[in-house]
Amino acid sequence: MTTTSLTEIERALRAEMVLCGRLLYERGLIVAGDGNLSARLPDGTILMTPAGLAKGMLTADDLVVVDLDGRLIRGEPNRQPSSERYLHLFVYQHRPDIMACVHAHPPTAVGATLAGVSLAEPLLPEAQIALGPIPTAPYALTGTTEMGAAIAPFVADHEVILLAYHGALTYGATLMQAFHRMEQVEHCARILLAAHLFGGARPLPPERLAELAEVRRAFRLAGRV
Repeated sequence: MTTTSLTEIERALRAEMVLCGRLLYERGLIVAGDGNLSARLPDGTILMTPAGLAKGMLTADDLVVVDLDGRLIRGEPNRQPSSERYLHLFVYQHRPDIMACVHAHPPTAVGATLAGVSLAEPLLPEAQIALGPIPTAPYALTGTTEMGAAIAPFVADHEVILLAYHGALTYGATLMQAFHRMEQVEHCARILLAAHLFGGARPLPPERLAELAEVRRAFRLAGRV
């Protein structure tokens, strides 16, 4: 299989996925073979990064296609879908509006889960508008359907979830939107770490938080976040 035999939509998605994988690597959000990305294709199947390969060095032909049960449909020889595909598939099965998912290991954000520090507290105005509260799902064994069960309480109302002891999952209408959300998660975690080093963050007054919640609602209705 070569990209020349694919539809224009799939070729574009493959190119975007390769780009996002490289950006995740360049930003230090993944290393080596860490992380995985996926996107819905028009026929309902899922384009996905393969297991074991460095996501910062992929080619469009490396990517595989699976069905919503995780079975391999198309892929080059010796390419298998990510072992964490069930994490992505749970989102697609429960959120028909979601078109792309990114799983990465943003170091500061993951460090917060190791320390038991929540990023759900509303402290950063920009994060409240763009991401909303960031919940932390309980630890689940990687590569198992347990990962879907761990995020189940949060999938309907969030597009950003931290995975305790493991990483983060972001999703959205496009791969680039999911990637940007992953960037923002790590950026927020770094700012909160800096606040801690400075002596601790001071929360905004409740009336200011209510304003931010209203702005986020308006932005979501307009499709801006």
